[in-house]
Amino acid sequence: MQHPLPRIAIIGTGIAGLACAAQLHAHAAVSLFDKSRGLGGRMATRRSEVARFDHGVSRFSADGDFEVFLQPLIAAGSVAAWSPKTVRLSPQAGINQPRYAALPPRRQWVASPGMSSLGRAVVAQYQFDAVHLGVTVSALETQPDQRMRLLADGQVYEDFDRVIIAMPPAQAAALLPHGAMRQACESVVMQPCHTLMLAAPTPTEVAWDIALVDDPMVEIVIANHQKPGRDGSSAFVVQTNHQWSAQHIDQPVADVGQLIQARLFELFADSLAIEPLRDPESIAYQSCHRWLYAAAATPLQNPQGFLFDAASGLGVAGDWCLGTRVRHGFASGTALGAAVKKSL
Repeated sequence: MQHPLPRIAIIGTGIAGLACAAQLHAHAAVSLFDKSRGLGGRMATRRSEVARFDHGVSRFSADGDFEVFLQPLIAAGSVAAWSPKTVRLSPQAGINQPRYAALPPRRQWVASPGMSSLGRAVVAQYQFDAVHLGVTVSALETQPDQRMRLLADGQVYEDFDRVIIAMPPAQAAALLPHGAMRQACESVVMQPCHTLMLAAPTPTEVAWDIALVDDPMVEIVIANHQKPGRDGSSAFVVQTNHQWSAQHIDQPVADVGQLIQARLFELFADSLAIEPLRDPESIAYQSCHRWLYAAAATPLQNPQGFLFDAASGLGVAGDWCLGTRVRHGFASGTALGAAVKKSL
C-alpha cells in the first residue's frame, strides 16, 4: 500500500522559500503561501504604464549549487548573465580627482524580463502541490493529531506535517511559539531601505549601468532599462543607505521619495545626457517604496544556516541566517530543505 506524501507548508516565496521547496518537491506535497500577489519576495518587479522597475534586489551572484540550480532557468531564458558597467560616483571629489571612477566588470545574474520572473519560473519548473498568493498567514496551530494548521485571512489550511517559515525574522518570530527558535529570530536586527523609481517616456542610453555613490543618503543608482531582456522607457532605480532610511523610517514614503529625488538632482546636476536624473520635467513616473526588512545588520550566522526543530516540525530559513545576499537565502533554504527531507 502506497503511503500519501507528507504535506509541507512553506510561508514566504523569496529565494529561501523557493530553494527549500525545490529540495522537497519530490518527497512531499508542498504548498507555498505568500502575502504578496507575486512570487519572489525582495526579488520584486514594479510595473507601471511607462516602465518596469526591479525595486528590490537588482542583481545577484551565483556559483556552485546555486549556479547549478539556475541552469534550467538560464536555458529557458528566465535568468540571464549580466556584467554591468559599474562606476563609483564621488560627489566630493577634488578638482584633480574624477567624479566617476570605472570599476572592474564582474559577471552577475538577473531574472528576465524582471526580477520577479525567477519565482514564476521556479514554480513552473517544479509544479508544487499548491500556490496561495495574496494570503497572509496570521497564526499556526497544532492539531490533536500533532499535525499543523495555518490560519490565514479567515481561512484554515490543515493537516501539514512540517511548516517552514521563510520570512524576515520579526515576521517569523510572530508565528513561532515561545522558545529557542523564536528567541533566535528576535535577536536579529534588520535594516530598512527606501527605493525611488523614476522613468522617462523615451529611452535614454547611459554610459554606465550601475553607479555606486559615496553619499550618506543615496547608495546606488541602477539603469534598470539596460539590463538584459528589458525594453521600453528609461527606468532608474535609486536605493538608499540603510542608516539614512532608519532615520527616516517614520516619515511618509512619498515625502521620503521627494527627498531622495532632490538629492539625486544634486548628485547628477552635471550629467546633461541623463535627463531623468537631473530634470523634473523629464520624469513620466515616480514612486517610492519602503523595505522595512531589507538586510540584516548582523546576520544570525547559525552554523547550519537555518533553524529547525524536528520534534515540532517547524523550520525557519532566510538570507538573514547567513548574510545579506541572494546566495545566502538560497544556501539557507537549500540546507533547511535537506534537513527536513531527512526528518520525513
